[in-house]
Amino acid sequence: MRGAEIRPVPSTHWCGRDQLSCDSISGLVGHSWCQCFLSRWQRKVVEMIAVWRHLSDITPWLFCLTIGMVVCVPPSQGRTSIQQREAYQGKFWQITDIHWDQKYSEDGDSAKMCHKGYQSDGHNSMWGNYNCDSPWPLVKSAIQAMVEIEAQPDFVLWTGDNAPHTDDPQPNFSVIFNSLSNITGELRTAFHPSIPVLPVLGNHDAFPKDDYPVAGKEFYGKYLTEGGWSALLPPEAQQEFVNGGYYSYRLDSGVMILVVNTNLYYAFNTLGIDVPDPCGQFAWLRSKLQLARDEKFKVIITAHAPPGYFERQALVPFFNGSYNTAYVDLLNDFGGVILVQIYGHEHTDSFKLFSGPKGEIESVALLAPSVTPWHASVFGGTAINPSVRLYHYTPSEILDYFQYHLNLSLVISSPERMLNTTGDSSLEAGNETEIPKWELFYQARETYGLSSLSTINMASLFKQLESNDTLFQKYYLFNSAGYNNGMCDSSCKKNHICAIAYLKIHDVVHCMHFKSPRPHILSYEHLSKFGKELAGNFHKSNASQLIITLVVVSMALTAVLAVVLAVMLVMVVVKRSRMVPVERSFPILDLSKPHWQNYRKLP
Repeated sequence: MRGAEIRPVPSTHWCGRDQLSCDSISGLVGHSWCQCFLSRWQRKVVEMIAVWRHLSDITPWLFCLTIGMVVCVPPSQGRTSIQQREAYQGKFWQITDIHWDQKYSEDGDSAKMCHKGYQSDGHNSMWGNYNCDSPWPLVKSAIQAMVEIEAQPDFVLWTGDNAPHTDDPQPNFSVIFNSLSNITGELRTAFHPSIPVLPVLGNHDAFPKDDYPVAGKEFYGKYLTEGGWSALLPPEAQQEFVNGGYYSYRLDSGVMILVVNTNLYYAFNTLGIDVPDPCGQFAWLRSKLQLARDEKFKVIITAHAPPGYFERQALVPFFNGSYNTAYVDLLNDFGGVILVQIYGHEHTDSFKLFSGPKGEIESVALLAPSVTPWHASVFGGTAINPSVRLYHYTPSEILDYFQYHLNLSLVISSPERMLNTTGDSSLEAGNETEIPKWELFYQARETYGLSSLSTINMASLFKQLESNDTLFQKYYLFNSAGYNNGMCDSSCKKNHICAIAYLKIHDVVHCMHFKSPRPHILSYEHLSKFGKELAGNFHKSNASQLIITLVVVSMALTAVLAVVLAVMLVMVVVKRSRMVPVERSFPILDLSKPHWQNYRKLP
């Protein structure tokens, strides 16, 4: 850096290709400092400047306190214009459904989650097994891959579910907070402190799992203190978070991120079924969306579980029925201000279209695949190749995303092809020097032939998936992050199409051409715990639909009974019609005889 000259205060210079104004204080000339910071930190300087364009009461000299007493500022202090916002392009990461299992063992039984307590003759890879949740080396390698691919994103979305799928025993809060604090530390260490890491609560981040209270600052406050999230969230976000696990975060680009705790609406959450607005989240969400509409900026909505239904079995819901309707209707009311919705939970790669009452597409939700490879073997569940996703965006739309994955089957079968040597010796017992190769699996815009991933373009993609089976089969392989489940037949495809396009039960049932829920949804007693939960999910989430089902069944039984009675009546009539008088010539019956003696059966 060139030496600073001494001149009277203040001095203002124009520098850099963006013609930013440099104000100097304390006798230091702005020009030299400006050139220095622009040459090395131009992106960060411009991002910080964007804050001032939104907050008119912040003056240039405040920035001096953070970068060295001299600051590059825009020529005027007005809010960012629409043109300036549109010119900005950024990136952000999503990592979801880590499900770190601290009991994972390379010697464990793969039929029992690879746990240490179950010894077997098999061998589990240190990087994971499709029948089990994530070992720690897999978690570390996922985060390390993110940093190696893109170390300077605008922010990181960490969309929940960090404890394992296990009941031996079910992870309590001690295990959960240990998982959260360790992963928090790993993410915070991997990315520069200036990069926001925004955590989201998942249904497996509570004990008992799925249960989130409808009120209680002490409950939610522990995620900040014991879970370590106070190191991630600024004070304003923490103040919102303790109200119910939700908060907002305004980006330098002008976009606001709304982190929603959809576990409050989750079908398995038994703590708030009869509460109209758990934790006041609906009211909070509406107020934030209204603010975005009034001030003309976009929002990114992110949460763990999405509304609607599972695309691999379209009659498996995620929300309690009434909450599902309220949530979908609310977001449809403000579709114009929603840049995108980002979710996890399903472990699979898909998307959902939010449609208004007239069928117009209001917004789109993108669902990213999980880090855990665990195979949920019920309701069309699938194993997953561990995945992370990098988005490219502007303040008005998602431009693209790059889906990265770890081909676990190749790591297991051909480790010499899939491992890289690293200088990081901390991965395993202090001496591990190899890490697996995370690869680009596909690029959405290029693969699907889209100019961007805007709402309009994603609606167009949906129509292509309906009509182009070759493209759909490609999507189906992406759905499991490259884990091969074979071809998706017409029935399989119908589930995906209906779950993508429809988010309410009556629309999904109509799309699937069902008049009532499938019987096997209601009677899966032989399945695993996860299967029973999903079956129970249907009952809890759609009590009214269950009543309708019972009514339909009752009506069907009544109809069957009526048919049986009708058949019996016909048989009686036929039987009687096949009986004739003994003496056919007698026009009048002999009333002196018993009535039955006047008839005989025909042969």
